[in-house]
Amino acid sequence: MLRFVFCKIKNKKGLNLCLLLGITLFIALFVCHPMFERGAGNQVLRTGFETYAKEQETFPAVMNRSGSYSSKDYSSAKEVLEKLVAYEKKWTEYVAVDTVASEQYLSLSGGKADTSLGGTNEYFTVGYLPELSKNTDITYGEGLDSGNQVKINGCYPCLVSEETLDAYGLVTGEVLHMKIQGEAEVYEVDFKVTGIIKEKNINDSYWYHTLSDFGNTLFVSENTFDTLIASFGQDEISYEENLMLDYRQIDAKHAAEYADYMQQFRTSDTKYRDNMADTLASFFTKQRTIQQMLWALELPCIVLLLLFIYMVSSQILSLEEGEIAVLRSRGATKLQVGMIYLLQASFLALIGAVLGLLLGYGMCKGAASTDGFLKFTGKDVSMYTLNGGMILYALVAAAIVILFLTIPALRRTKYTIVNESMAKNGVVKNPFWKKCYLDILLLLLSGYLLYNYNRQKESLAMEMIAGKGMDPVILLNTSVFILAAGLLFIRLFYNLILAVDRVFKNRFHPAGYAAFLQLKRTWYQSGFLAVFLVMTIASGIFDANMARTMNQNMEEQIAYVTGADAVVEENFRLQVSKMEEKETSWKYLEPDFGRYETLIKENVCENATRVLIDEKTDITAKNGTVFDGKLMAIHTKGFGETARLKAGVNKEHWFYALNALAEEPDGVIISSNLADKLKLKVGDTLSYTRYLPAEIGEDAMGSRQAKVCAIIDCFPGYERYAYVKDEEGNLNEQEQYLLVANYATVISAFGQTPYQVWMKLSDGVKETMFTKSLAAAGVQPQHITLLQEQLADNRNSAMVQVTNGMFTLSFILSLVVCSVGFLLYWIMTLKKRELLLGVYRAMGMRMGEIRKLLLTEQLFTSAGPLLAGGGIGAVTTLLFVRLLMVVYLPQKHNLAIEIYIYPTDLLKLLAVLLAVMLFCYLIIRKILRSMKIAKALRLGEDS
Repeated sequence: MLRFVFCKIKNKKGLNLCLLLGITLFIALFVCHPMFERGAGNQVLRTGFETYAKEQETFPAVMNRSGSYSSKDYSSAKEVLEKLVAYEKKWTEYVAVDTVASEQYLSLSGGKADTSLGGTNEYFTVGYLPELSKNTDITYGEGLDSGNQVKINGCYPCLVSEETLDAYGLVTGEVLHMKIQGEAEVYEVDFKVTGIIKEKNINDSYWYHTLSDFGNTLFVSENTFDTLIASFGQDEISYEENLMLDYRQIDAKHAAEYADYMQQFRTSDTKYRDNMADTLASFFTKQRTIQQMLWALELPCIVLLLLFIYMVSSQILSLEEGEIAVLRSRGATKLQVGMIYLLQASFLALIGAVLGLLLGYGMCKGAASTDGFLKFTGKDVSMYTLNGGMILYALVAAAIVILFLTIPALRRTKYTIVNESMAKNGVVKNPFWKKCYLDILLLLLSGYLLYNYNRQKESLAMEMIAGKGMDPVILLNTSVFILAAGLLFIRLFYNLILAVDRVFKNRFHPAGYAAFLQLKRTWYQSGFLAVFLVMTIASGIFDANMARTMNQNMEEQIAYVTGADAVVEENFRLQVSKMEEKETSWKYLEPDFGRYETLIKENVCENATRVLIDEKTDITAKNGTVFDGKLMAIHTKGFGETARLKAGVNKEHWFYALNALAEEPDGVIISSNLADKLKLKVGDTLSYTRYLPAEIGEDAMGSRQAKVCAIIDCFPGYERYAYVKDEEGNLNEQEQYLLVANYATVISAFGQTPYQVWMKLSDGVKETMFTKSLAAAGVQPQHITLLQEQLADNRNSAMVQVTNGMFTLSFILSLVVCSVGFLLYWIMTLKKRELLLGVYRAMGMRMGEIRKLLLTEQLFTSAGPLLAGGGIGAVTTLLFVRLLMVVYLPQKHNLAIEIYIYPTDLLKLLAVLLAVMLFCYLIIRKILRSMKIAKALRLGEDS
C-alpha cells in the first residue's frame, strides 16, 4: 500500500508539491505561535524590569527582609549575618535565579548627640555595612582601623557620608557625645568622625541603598558594633537584607512559578517584601493580551491557508475521482480507500511538519526583527528561541491537516463507476453558503459588532489602560467583515455577469459567447479563486494601512509628549538658611547654562532653551479656580526654534501664539480646556499661584497677575488627559490645564527654580554621541529624555512588534499563497478544458479568439475580484482602523487619530499580483501553442 501511495504522489508531483507548500506554511504559522509568544513574553518582562529601574531609580528585582533580633539570641553582627544568609539560601532555592549582589545592613538604636564643635541635640544611628571599605572612597580623613582596636582615646571611630557631613555640618576629627538608651540605663558614648566617605561607583549593584539613603548613620567597624552590643545594653539589633536577583533570568516560562513562590513567602513571613509583584502582575496581563492578539492576527491567515489546502486537495480529488471509483468497483472497501488517503495525508503532513518547524523558526525570527510594516532590521532577537511547545503545535497542526485532507476523500469513497458518472452529469447546485445567506448573516453580525464596539469605545479604552486586557473579537471582526464582503461580492458579481450576458448576448462574438457561457456555468465553482483574491487584496490593504496608522500615530504622540529631540534635567542644589525667629530663606543654585551653548558651537545641537515646568500651579479667574495646573515658562524665540509640534493640530500655527506672548511680558498662553473651564477669552486677566519646594514647606510662594494673549489646543509637551486611581482603586480620567508664561517674568516673580533644557539635535547625532558630548561638556544630568530612544523603545515594545511582525508575515504569506493558488487554478482549469478548447478550434475558432476567450474570463474572474478586494480593503480601513487603535493607543490624546495610507504599499501589492497574472497568461499562451486539435479530438474519443 505504501508503494501505491508513493506512486500516486509521484504521478501528480506538481499538485502535491503545491499541497506540500500549503501544509508547510500552515504548520510554520502554527509553530510561530509558541515561539513568538514566549519571546514576546520575555521581552515584556525585560522591558518591565528595566522600566521599573528607570522610573523608580532603583534595582528592579529585590527580595527584602527587615526587622530586629534580640541581642540575647544573637550577640554579634556575625550571628545576625549568618541568619540573613540562611534566608537568602531559602529564597534562591525556590526562585532559581542567580544573585547579582546582596546588601546587608545592621543598626543599633543610637541616640541624640552634642558635638565638640557646637552642634546640639542631633539624633544619630549607629550602623554596620559589611564590605563598606571595598565599595567606598575616603574623601577626607582616614578609614576605620582594620585591627582589633575599637576605641581610640576614649572614642569609638566612625565614618559619615558626604550627605551627612553637609546636613549636620560635621568635620573630620569632630567628637559626638551621644546618649544611648540601654536596657536598664542611659549610657554616654563618644564617637569620633575619622573620615568622610562616598561610593566608589554609585551604579555598582552593591549600592541598592546609596549612602544618602542612610541619612544620619554613623558607620562603625564590626568589632566596634559587637562591643556596643555587649557593653551598652543594646537589647535589639535591627537589620535590613536586600537580595538583588538577575532579572534577565526571570523568563516567561518560569514567571508564574516564581510569582507563586514569592506570594507564599509574603504570606508565611510578614517581614518579607519584594518589589517584583507589580512588574509580574503587569506582565501576566500583557502576556494574556499578547496571546489573544497573536491568535486574532494569525486566525485570518490560518483560514486563508486552509482554503488554499482545500482548493489544491479538491483539485487532486477531482482528478482522482475515476481512480476511486475504479478501486471501489474492483472490490476495495471504503476503509481501504480511506487508508490510502490517510497514509498519503500523513506522509505529506509529516514532511510538512519537519519543514514547517524550520520555516516557522525563520519566520518568527524575521517577524520579530521588524521595526515597522515590511521593514526588516538586524536588531537583536535572541529572546526568541526554540522551545518544546513548537513541536506540540507542529503535531496539532499536522493532525488538523490530516483530517482536512482525509475527510473529503472519505466522502468520495461512496462512488463506484456507475454513480460517479451519474454524479458528474448531475446538475451543479448552489453552494451551501449562498442557500443559507451566510454572507448576509456574517455581514450583519460584523456590522452589529462594529456598532456595539464603537458605542463601548470609552469603556474598552479604560479597560486597556487599567491593564484588564483586550477583547480578541475586536480584531477578528475585521476578518469576518472581509470574508462576508467577499462572499457578497461573489453573489452580486454573478448577477452582474448574468445582466451583461443578457444585454450583450446577441452582440457577442463566438469567443465572448463561449466565455460568458463558461462564467455562468462555473462561477460558483471558481468562487474559491475569487474569495482568495478578495481576501488577499483586502487583508493586505487593511494590514498595511493598520500597521502604518498604528506606527505613525504612536510616533507622533511620543514626539508630541517629548516636545523636543532631547530633554535634559540637571540637579539644582538647594541652599536653605534657617535663622531663629526669622523666615527660612532658600535658593537654588543654577548650573552653568553656557555648557549648552558650547554644544551648539560644537554642532552637537542646533538650539537649546530653558523650559521651567511646575505642575502644582493654581490658576484663578473671576469664574473660579483650577488647582494643580501645569505652568510652562519659556523663552519664546528659543522655544519656537527648538520644540516640535505637528502642523495642523491647532486652528492656526502655534507660532502666532508665541509671537503674541513675546509682545506681552505679563501675557500667558492658555489651553482651550482652561479657557472653557474658567470662561476666559483673549484679553481677559487671571492670576496664577506657585508653591514652595517640597523640601521647604507647603505654603504659597506667591501669585502673579497675567493677561490671556492666546488660546491653543495643542502645545509641545502638554498632555490634556491623565489617568489616576481613586481611593477604591478605580481608574478615572482627569483633564489637565496648561498655562504658558514668559520665562523672565516667572523668574522675576518667583525666583530661580529648577528647569529642563530642551534641545534640537543636529542631523546625524545619535544617542551615544549625544551622551558622550554631554559628559565632555561637564553636564551631569539627573535624567535625559531622548526622542530617538523613545521611538526605538516603542518600536521594540512587544505589542507593537507582535502587530508589525504578524501583519508583515500575514501579508507575505497571503501573497505567496494567492500567487501560487492563482497560477494553479488557471493551469488546472486549462488542462481540464483542453478537450473543449480543441473542439472550439475544430469548429473553426482561431487561436486569437481562444486567447480572447480566456482573457475575457480572466478579466471577470481575476480583475473583478482584484478591484473588489481593493474597495473592500479601503472600506475596512475606514470602518475599523480608528476603532482598533483603542487596543494600541487607548489613552485620550490632544492629537486625534489619523489614518495613514502609503501608496507604495498598494503599489507593491498591485505589482506582485499583476506580475503573477502576466506570468499566468504567458504560461496559458505557451500551453495553448503546444495544444494540438488532433490530440484533443483523440482525447475526446478515448473518453
